[in-house]
Amino acid sequence: MRDIPTIMTSQEILDKAFRRVKKVLATDLTGMNRTRAEATGRLSALSHTLTAVLNKYVRAFPSLDQMHPFERELIDISIGLDDLRHSLGAVDWARKTIEAIHKKEYARIRSAATRQEIVSALNSSYGRISSVMNKISGELDFLNGARDKLQDLPDINADEHVVVIAGCPNVGKSQIVARISSAKPEIASYPFTTKGVSLGHLFIGYDRVQIMDTPGLLDRELEKRNSIELQALAALEHIADVLVYVYDPTETCGYTMDAQNNLLEHIKTTFSQIPLIIVSNKSDLKSSGPGLQISAMQNIGIDVLTEEIKTRLSGLPVKVPKR
Repeated sequence: MRDIPTIMTSQEILDKAFRRVKKVLATDLTGMNRTRAEATGRLSALSHTLTAVLNKYVRAFPSLDQMHPFERELIDISIGLDDLRHSLGAVDWARKTIEAIHKKEYARIRSAATRQEIVSALNSSYGRISSVMNKISGELDFLNGARDKLQDLPDINADEHVVVIAGCPNVGKSQIVARISSAKPEIASYPFTTKGVSLGHLFIGYDRVQIMDTPGLLDRELEKRNSIELQALAALEHIADVLVYVYDPTETCGYTMDAQNNLLEHIKTTFSQIPLIIVSNKSDLKSSGPGLQISAMQNIGIDVLTEEIKTRLSGLPVKVPKR
């Protein structure tokens, strides 16, 4: 989704095509033969340039029916699947329509008996093709905006294992991601969060595992989430292989243990089929919380957590692409 080219406006595409049209000359011919050859050449140059560009745009976007359900959910949240399908369909309609106009008008020029008929057919084809391009002006603008949004989505490989770090705000989720990861985590924005998502990687042999936190998504009760966030949860269900729930027994995060317990129960309901690891962070300050005792700040117990993640993942089947 990051290889989609910049989508030009309809007028920019037409300008590009007509620049090529002007270069078509038949200097080795004279009279009607030259007029006919230049007209058919110019019509073909216009049609081929436009249809090549439009075809390139349609093919650059991922196949919505073949992509992973997680990716499809992300596109639906950030752009709208129906809107994207409509715009891609409109652009492909324009391509096919221009090809049909080219075929019909090309034959008309070839059979024309006079220079006036040739010029008339060529000008008519110019007008009809330009009208088709103008009709998809809004669709091209939409696709360019969609392209920008797709490039901003987190680069998560749905065919690799994913460990999701959850818990109330300020319990240390991002710091845990950084500690577990083999390199500095990337920060990317989801269309449904107000903060950047931390995405790190852990290598188990030659296999890469993605470690991600979920700010603004898995840090409050179900009934407080809006429709977009609920859809995002459905997306996460497609890729989450292990869930790590983080407590802050010191309550310095601003949430009581009761509130943290309540959030865990909500998460268990949403992700009931996903293996769960419970840890208590900030154990250097207080070590009486549930689950594994760690301190992301002091790098205490991180190796134990990492081994537990590896153990849980080792019991899962190898991921195969869901296309």
